[in-house]
This record gives sequence, C-alpha cells and structure tokens, in this order.
Amino acid sequence: MKLSVISLFTGCGGLDLGFEEHGFETLACVDNDYEACKTLRFNRPNWPVHEGDIKDFDATKLNATGVVGGPPCQGFSTAGKGNVDDPRNQLWRQYFRVVTEAKPDFIVLENVPGMLHAKNRAHFDDLVSSFQNLGYNITFGILNAADFGVPQNRKRLIVLGGRGFSISLPTPTHTEPITVEMAIGDLETNTTAPNHKPNRHAPHVVARWSLLKEGETDPNYRRSRLYANRPSCTIRAGGGYGPKGNHLGGFHPPIHHRLPRQLTVRESARIQGFPDHWILKGSKTAQGRQIGNAVAPPLGAAIAKAVRAALEDSKDATAPTPNPNIQSTSTNGQLTLLPRNNIPSPSTTIESRDGHASAQ
Repeated sequence: MKLSVISLFTGCGGLDLGFEEHGFETLACVDNDYEACKTLRFNRPNWPVHEGDIKDFDATKLNATGVVGGPPCQGFSTAGKGNVDDPRNQLWRQYFRVVTEAKPDFIVLENVPGMLHAKNRAHFDDLVSSFQNLGYNITFGILNAADFGVPQNRKRLIVLGGRGFSISLPTPTHTEPITVEMAIGDLETNTTAPNHKPNRHAPHVVARWSLLKEGETDPNYRRSRLYANRPSCTIRAGGGYGPKGNHLGGFHPPIHHRLPRQLTVRESARIQGFPDHWILKGSKTAQGRQIGNAVAPPLGAAIAKAVRAALEDSKDATAPTPNPNIQSTSTNGQLTLLPRNNIPSPSTTIESRDGHASAQ
C-alpha cells in the first residue's frame, strides 16, 4: 500500500517526521514561515515545500492518502490571552478547502485543548460537522505527549477522520515517563551538538537563578527550574513575560534543571522528541518558535501508526480490528522503538479528569 500525505501548517516538520517513520511519503508541505521552510528544505530536500499563504495552495492535482496538520492555535490557546474572534481561528477552513480538493482517505488535525472550551466550541462543532458532511467518521480526544515517550507534559487535541471508516486514538505507551535528566543530561558537557549554544545571561540573573530549587519559579520572569526526574513542562513558542507583566520577545524556555541558564534550542528540541540530526535553521528566536509550535515527533509517530493500522484494516475487512504496533521515543536525541498496546476500538473520545483520552 503506497501511503502519502499533504502537510498543512507544517512548521519544522514534527508531525511529518512521525508519519515518515511509518511509511508515509510527504507530497507537499505548506507554511508561510520562511525560516521554518528553511528547516524543512535543509533536512528533507525531497519534500516539496510551498512557502506562502495557504490560500494560494492548490491540491487538486495531488493524489494523497491523507491530509495532516495543525492550524495556528493562538486564538484558542489558554496559555496566552486567547481571542475567539482571532482571524487565525478561521484557518481550519483553508484546511477544509484542501481536503475538499484532494479528497484524501483520512485527515489528522492537531490543536490546543482550548479549542474545546465553551467560548471556542462553536468553531470546533462547525469543524466536526463540516468533515462529517464530507463522509469522514470523526474521532477526537486530548492526548498528553508524555504518555508516548516524550519527556514533556504537553496536551494536545487530536482529531482523526477516516472517509467511510473509523480511526481510533492511540493508547498510551509509557506508564513510566521519560525524564528531563534522561533526555538532556548528556548535553550538559556537550559542546558540539547542533543548535546548542547557551544564552549569556546577565550576572544578576545568573545569581538569582543559581538559588532556585527544582520547581521554583523566578518571580521576575515567571519561569521555573525544571525537575530533573520528571517530564518537562510544556515548551512554548511565545516569548514569556517580564517583571512588569510585559510580553518579552525572543525565545524564553524553562530554566535548566541544574545550570543557572535557560534551555538551549537543542535541549528544547530533545524535550520535544526531535532527534539531534534534525537541524533548526534561522535565528535563535525563530528556532525556538519552531520547536515550541511543533507536534512532538514520537506523538506524531503514534498517530501515524494508528492511522496506518486503520487504513489497512479498512482495506481487509468491513469492520476495523485492533492491530499491535510500535511507537518511537526520544532519549538523548536517539529514536528507539518500544512495544505498544493495541489500538482501542473505534469510538468518539473525550478528555478524562486526568487528561488522558477515554472512550465513550
């Protein structure tokens, strides 16, 4: 079975790396961030990149098995101010347009959990009904990347759709999390890893951060020191906030679990599950933005495996059945294969109290 995807709002390619791992060819990447497009072209010269407005992208001549992507989420996010009227909230309609043109067998859409909040629910319900009217069976739920071998607590809304068949959300693969120390401990003395140039903080900042214990927050910059033996907090693309509540430009990830400095881009990439061979291009601010916006590749791989299993089952039987499969994780920048539980039977999923997806 030849499998392929059109990737929308690709960013630096985290979701696409996951699909590549499970045999999907990328027919097109679409993004208007020229520095993210540099990253894509550098790492995968064979991926056709459409750099520009998605409104100008024509999918009518592409014969893709699926369309995948995560429309911009700032308007739905609870991390920032959020704005139900943010024009970016309508970009899912361009995703929908591409689906109507390409007529793929499946769709994968990723966004922040805030899309399910009451103030945004009309957008989400409109999205679901639009795809259902095209014949897609929709499954959705909140997944935490930490449950799939990513050393980071990062919850995301995942929407899966199969045209005439159902795709089940992947079940968690890890009961014991990958920790910050496991993911980036070896980088502390590494001076050759790519994208691994530490910031030079002012002496008074270094002195203040030297006093912070794990989990404590710097009151001036509202950033906390990571726990060594836990997953990281969510790596974000935004600049954070200063002492007076003013928004800061640049890349401001969490504070290293031992050192009095913020994480480097490479450490942040490790915590997102990117392998070290994936090189981020552009300014340091742009590199950090790409990492903060990305889908963690191991989570993308788990989704891709669930999609592939459902596709294969839909070809072989009238009712899909669970298939054993594998899932990748990233520890110290290396992708490794781990055993996985079976995919649950088709269902519509909602978030349980602990943030995991549960079948209804």
